[in-house]
Amino acid sequence: MLGYSIKGGNDYNMVKRYRTLSVLLVIITCLLVGSFYLYSTDKIGKIYIQNTQKSIYNLKKDFLKDTVNNQIARIDEIRADKTKIYQAQVQQIELMLQTIENMQPNEFMQMYRKYFEQENNRAVWSAALWETETGRVVYDPQNILAGTSPAEAAELILADFSAYRFSPYGKYQAFFGVKKSYVDAQVKKMIADEIHNSKFAEESYIWVNEVVNYEGGRNYAIRRIHPNLPETEGMKLSTDMTDIKGNRAYRTELEGIKKFGECFNTYYFKKMNSDVISEKLTYAKLYKDYDWIVAMGIHLDDMNGYINKTNEESRKLAVDLVKILILQLFIILGVSFGLMALLERGLFRKSKKKLEEEINLDLLTKAFSRRAGDRDLHRRWDYYNETGISPAIVYFDIDNFKNINDKYGHDVGDAVLINTVQAVKGAVRTSDKLYRWGGDEFVLVCDGINSENAMGLCDKILREVNALDYQAQGEHVATTISIGVAFFQESDRDYTDALKRADTAVYRSKSNGRNQANIEI
Repeated sequence: MLGYSIKGGNDYNMVKRYRTLSVLLVIITCLLVGSFYLYSTDKIGKIYIQNTQKSIYNLKKDFLKDTVNNQIARIDEIRADKTKIYQAQVQQIELMLQTIENMQPNEFMQMYRKYFEQENNRAVWSAALWETETGRVVYDPQNILAGTSPAEAAELILADFSAYRFSPYGKYQAFFGVKKSYVDAQVKKMIADEIHNSKFAEESYIWVNEVVNYEGGRNYAIRRIHPNLPETEGMKLSTDMTDIKGNRAYRTELEGIKKFGECFNTYYFKKMNSDVISEKLTYAKLYKDYDWIVAMGIHLDDMNGYINKTNEESRKLAVDLVKILILQLFIILGVSFGLMALLERGLFRKSKKKLEEEINLDLLTKAFSRRAGDRDLHRRWDYYNETGISPAIVYFDIDNFKNINDKYGHDVGDAVLINTVQAVKGAVRTSDKLYRWGGDEFVLVCDGINSENAMGLCDKILREVNALDYQAQGEHVATTISIGVAFFQESDRDYTDALKRADTAVYRSKSNGRNQANIEI
């Protein structure tokens, strides 16, 4: 208790000093922060404006990039949907042809031609028909076979079709399908309508230019979609075109597209629904399948008004924060005192817990102490009297331990004790408790172990201990233990009677040659 009191006093003095220093530190910090804040408001305001500009600029870039990427994803989505529609129609046509394939050859050919020459089918479908045996082409109005044999033409034409079918029908081999160019034309029209009808914040919009010459120069691209200047759609563009500041925006854009597939750019352009020309931030990305540069821009002149407004609001907020700072000082002081009190109680509990661990733990072997064992066995004895359930009490000591100490020294003896404890712990459950009872004597208390399986546990312990290997003074030091097992009985006055029986069983193990276990019922 004396050692605990000294340590507790040291902890208390440390907490007291820490409390005083913390209070002083809080006061000084608050004063410095307040002074620095008042002194540097203007500088912070400038930094705020710069950072706000940068943040807004980056947000605009993210907005442009995400919107363009979404539009490109939309192109792929519409293309896929259109292709699925025509693939489904191919299956329907095939089912229809299967119902008439048993007609006379001439009748089948007439029906085949009649179907694909209908006004609503002629623009959509490409079809051909030839005799299977001779390979003679009997129907090819669009010359898709191009004078080659059907077998040779198959590989050449399939790359041009989004949906198609090669199928035999009676004496004929038939091909019909929808060209990719037809599907793409529909997709392009849908995308154009979609972009023209799209509405975005801050008068921004998407436009599309089609590249026809990646080397640039005159007529390098065609303006395909432009909601701000729809009357210029179809206009040919040049990389030498400049804005009012002399920037060659199309050249910069094309160079970025060729190098990275995308690019950000700034130049001056007319606002939507207005004759005002202002600086514009744009993002462009290449959709290679169509040679489309899909782009979007947003004007930057609205940033200053927004920044001035937010800066004014931040200054008003700063004045309120200075007022709140004084109140926060008192709050921080109160919280600091509270934290110091909690810290003091925490240190007390930590010191108390550490002291209890030192009392309950054997410092050498890390087994529990006899003091802890005496307390725990008392509790188990009380539990036995209430329930009639007894733990297994395993008493053991190390064979010839005195001779080991005398011959090899206490360092080797200590190592034997430590490693024996580790071996026993490795053989038992984590819920089992091992106590150093004195010297080389130990008590192991195991709940849920009856007399039938107690000996199996002892055999496992013996094997683990026998496996230990020590070398001292060039000799092998064999380590064995003798074990005795006992249980509480109704005739016992307290738990020590069971320990005496276990000790008797240990004596019998030693008398019978050591390195064994016996039970005393």
